[in-house]
Amino acid sequence: MALHLADLLGEHWLDYARAHRQNLNADHYRAVRRVLACRTAQLGGRLYQCDGCRSKHYAYHSCNHRSCPQCGALDQQVWTAKQEARLLPVPYFMATFTLPEQLRPICRAYPEILYQLILRESAAAFQDVTATKTGAARAGFTSVLHTWGRQIQHHPHVHLIIPGVAWDPVGRRLVRPAKDSFLVHFRPVAQRFRSRIQSALQNEHPEIHAQLTPAQKHVLTPSKEWNVQLQHAGSGRTALRYLARYVRRSAFSAKRLIGYDTRGNVLLRWTSSATGKTDVMALHPHEFIRRWLIHILPKGFTRVRHYGFLASAARKSRLHIRLLLGELGEPAPKLPEPAPFTCQCCGGALTFLREIAPILFVRGPPLIA
Repeated sequence: MALHLADLLGEHWLDYARAHRQNLNADHYRAVRRVLACRTAQLGGRLYQCDGCRSKHYAYHSCNHRSCPQCGALDQQVWTAKQEARLLPVPYFMATFTLPEQLRPICRAYPEILYQLILRESAAAFQDVTATKTGAARAGFTSVLHTWGRQIQHHPHVHLIIPGVAWDPVGRRLVRPAKDSFLVHFRPVAQRFRSRIQSALQNEHPEIHAQLTPAQKHVLTPSKEWNVQLQHAGSGRTALRYLARYVRRSAFSAKRLIGYDTRGNVLLRWTSSATGKTDVMALHPHEFIRRWLIHILPKGFTRVRHYGFLASAARKSRLHIRLLLGELGEPAPKLPEPAPFTCQCCGGALTFLREIAPILFVRGPPLIA
């Protein structure tokens, strides 16, 4: 029988919070409260009655927290449909910028600052190399911050989905790569990314740079090669759908939580990137909660960003690019239709009866003895 995150938190959260209070912040407590309340009477909902068997059905609201594995499925489909409508009729590429392992402790200590730097400087590094190669033309791409690996360990990296064309706003022309299967070389992009991160830490955040260990400072020097992968992604649709799984969803899907083993460990299904085989790992409940909490982003932080001619303010440029590519405009997205809400007993139609008001609580400090 599958295990729900809310059930796991209900059993183990108070003990975990008492033991690790010094490592918790307001974002963690907020996420736990939302997940525990998800699809319960606490958030309110609606009451329906079946037209056939006359049974009543309570539909409680979702919490819609981005770290809740029960939420975000429809939002993910909507996001995917909108982004697919924006795809251009050109070859696409995916670049992956990975933060070195030595710098991840600093990233965990200052997530709002470091995640912002990773997104900003990876985008700027790619634009710098593109401008050097094309003569000041600008690329357009979508960046997605991804903080976990397949075992929900901390593995911060940024994916870029890049159409294989650059826009010259001065000459109002398109610049294409010489080969449809090659955009730019990964090595200068990686070097530029490292250099920009080092400069940003030294000049904008000297208090963080001063805390770096000798090993962390060494990884920022030009002698160390950073990991940037750049690969051909066909029409972009497959890569986009791959990234969509991480845009509106938690660090793991609900179906990956299997249950407990005989020792009380949490069983998590995962797939090895090296072999492609699916396996099951056992984690102590506190370790599982710790890994889940690592990926809770600061409140208001934007994980998905659009740059260059794909930015929100560049709509006129995108329309002109489509004209040059032989298209008259941007097609309307094919938005998914929500599944019909029917009676679970007989499959009959449901009639709305009334709203269910949420349960309001007086705010106070977390109840941890």
